[in-house]
Amino acid sequence: MADLSALLEKEASTEIEAIRSEARDRASEIVAGARAEAESMEAAAGRASKAQGEAMLVRAKSAAQLEAASLRLKAQYEGVESVFAAAKAKLDTLSADEGAYAPVFAKLLAEALAGAGGQAVKSVVVAARDRGLAEKAVAEAGLKAPVETAEDVKGGVRLRTVDNSIIENTLHGRLDALRGELASEVSAALFGAKAG
Repeated sequence: MADLSALLEKEASTEIEAIRSEARDRASEIVAGARAEAESMEAAAGRASKAQGEAMLVRAKSAAQLEAASLRLKAQYEGVESVFAAAKAKLDTLSADEGAYAPVFAKLLAEALAGAGGQAVKSVVVAARDRGLAEKAVAEAGLKAPVETAEDVKGGVRLRTVDNSIIENTLHGRLDALRGELASEVSAALFGAKAG
């Protein structure tokens, strides 16, 4: 019986050892799986963090590019505005110099008369300081229309025909009419071909 007991004990020990060995192997597999899963999660978190950092960088770069474009457009606008302001100042200087302005005024009057298309002129409206110059030019043009003054006519002439049509031909009006067309050219001249 002692042999039987020893044999059972030996078999039990062998079976216990096999169970322990299987448990160790299984524990090793579980630990290895957990380690792999942890490494995978760590790598995924690293990729997500990197992607998030890259997205933040892209957003910051886009914001900086928008700000730079905004500043560039503002500078272009201000540059173009200053050129047009300087042009208007030159036109004011020209219209203040009667000797230089007289032939320009006569041409503006002649163009306005041509624009009237032969309609009878009821009145010629000019700036108050241009009244004497206008009366002389109207007489030279053979018109019988009276010369009137208005504060809103500057550097040119406004004709009223007998059918109440208005033909205006002023230096500032011409500049304003060409402003849209000239603005891109001025911008290109100031800031280069890429400015438009």
